[in-house]
Parts: sequence; C-alpha cells; structure tokens
Amino acid sequence: MIRSLQIIDTLHIGGAERMAVNVANSLSRENVESHICVTRAEGPLKIALNKDVQYFFLGRKSTLDIKALLNLRNYIKKHRINILHAHGTSFLLAVLVKVLRPKVKLIWHDHHGNRVNNTSTLKLMLLKLASFRFNLIYCVNNELKDWALKKLYCKKVEFIPNYPTLNLNKSTVLKGKDGKRILCLANLRNPKNHQMLFYAFKKLVEEYKDWSLHCVGNIYDDDYYKNLKTFITENNLEKHIFLYGSKNDVSHIIEQSNIGVLSSTSEGLPMALLEYGIGKLPVITTNVGYCGKLISDDSLGLLVENEDKTALYKGFKLYVSNFEYRQSCAENFHKKILSEFSEAIVSKTIVKDYNFLIA
Repeated sequence: MIRSLQIIDTLHIGGAERMAVNVANSLSRENVESHICVTRAEGPLKIALNKDVQYFFLGRKSTLDIKALLNLRNYIKKHRINILHAHGTSFLLAVLVKVLRPKVKLIWHDHHGNRVNNTSTLKLMLLKLASFRFNLIYCVNNELKDWALKKLYCKKVEFIPNYPTLNLNKSTVLKGKDGKRILCLANLRNPKNHQMLFYAFKKLVEEYKDWSLHCVGNIYDDDYYKNLKTFITENNLEKHIFLYGSKNDVSHIIEQSNIGVLSSTSEGLPMALLEYGIGKLPVITTNVGYCGKLISDDSLGLLVENEDKTALYKGFKLYVSNFEYRQSCAENFHKKILSEFSEAIVSKTIVKDYNFLIA
C-alpha cells in the first residue's frame, strides 16, 4: 500500500502550498494513505485539508533543527511512510530524513518559475548534492524540466501540471460595481509585478471609470507594499484599487469577478490562471513560464509580453469594450482547463509514479 507524506514549509496561501494541499487531498481519494507535514508555519490553507488526510505540524525552528529532524523520522517510522513528496524548499529536510530512512522514496516537486534564471551558486550546489538522493523530480513546466535534467543528478524528471480545485467557503465580499471587476490572485511581492498592473489599470480607469481592480494575496509590510499604497494614493485610486490580503474562498471571489489578470515577470505554472479557468474568467497574462502554453492562441485569452504596460492596458480595453469576445475566451479556456488540468488526470499520474517507485 502507498503511504505518502507531502512536505511543505508553510500553509500560507501560495501556489506551492495550494498544490501540496491539493495533492494530499486528491491522494486520499485514490486509495492512498495520505499524510501532510508542515515544517515551519501553519496558515489558512489548513482548513482546506480533507478529513482523511493525516496532518503533522513539525514546528521546525532552523534549517538544522535536530529535534525536528528526529521527530519527522519518528513520524515516518511510526506510520510506515514509503513515499516522501517534498515541495519547493522543503527538499533539504526531506533529504536529511532519507539519509536516516534510506528505503523511503523521495520526490522533489519544483514550483519555482524563475529557477532557471535566478539560482545562486550556493543554492545550486545544495540542489546538486541533494539530487543524488532524489528518486524522481516533478517540474511544473518544461523549462524547469530541461534545467533539472541538465543541472541535477537525478535523471528521472517529469513535467506534472498543477491543477485547481473548487472550495465552498463564501466569506469575502468584493467592493466595486457588479460586472466590472478585474481580479489579480497573487501575493504582493516580486516577481508578481503589481507596478505594471497598476499602471495599465490606471490608464484603463481614465476611460472606464466604473471598473475596479481587486488584488488578493499575502501582504508583506515592506517597500513593495508601501510603494503600491503610495501609487494608489498619489493617483486617487482608493475607490478603484482594493487590496484584500490572503483569502481562502478563492472560488467565491472568482464568482464575483469579470476578468482575471497576472502581470508577473516569472512564473512556473500559475495556480491563479488555472483557477480563473475553472471559474470561467477571461484571462490576460504576461508571457512567462507555462503561461504561453496555457494561452496558446487568442481564442483562449490574451497574452502580453513581459513588462509591456501598454499591451496590458490595450488588453484590458479590448476585454472591457467587447463583452462577446471575453465571454468566448472564458468558455474556451474553461474547456481547456477541464480537459488538460483536471484533478483526476494528474492524481492518477502521481499514483502511477508512486507505485512504480515502491514496486
């Protein structure tokens, strides 16, 4: 029997975190004994876990927290875990555990869209050393897959798409006028590039004054956030741009929205675009990571080049002024997401790989 343990640093709302929860939940419906270990900090995604997923909070205080390492080893031994599925930066802890429990199979799931261009020498060295212990690497786009095959020592590397799931929680009420809301699901930090988004939206609202922009994602009290607040104030956009922080009722928020946008300078395979698709939102996104393959032609949505503020503004204007076109894009993109990025397809692939590793 497969007994798998997802390992993730936190349950704050983010793409890697949502996927760790999605995988744990999906596996619990696939005759797998599903566990999840949160190593550093709990968060709002905890309530999204199915009751059949066994939950373990480790409370790790530092990278080399020996007590936490031994507690995790003991948990794996007690529950006879045979698959470790480590997401993002949790790979180092997983490797240390595998040294102590060498028969456990280890999968590293890479969600970092900008790893190809932004991996320091030290991080690359750690990854190279760790990859000797990986039995399989999952990558969320083909660029990451090619990079892993070229740079790391584990030669079993697969592309595995993210997939969205619906939630039934309904608590957030968006401000602004019904039928005229643009939604951005992205934490307020680099590389999400809200500066470009705000600039393009400012130009739009000069012509279409009843539209509003709604930003949902973690807020950090840093210069990035302060600069965004300054932009809103200096341009008198307080009644047009709204910042909500992180929310766990994304499906309900999408239901209240009319256009979905991402303006990132780098991405892997963004969960936000998949969630827009499930929720039948017309989308506009920068051409980074896997986004260009998701929006492969203009019948599915609008793709603009990285940092092209004018193109983003023109895309907004096209959608706002052409209701039939944006509805057609929304319907076509919804069908694509259902056919290619469904929970059933991806979870069965993961179970097949698990079985192969423990056979």
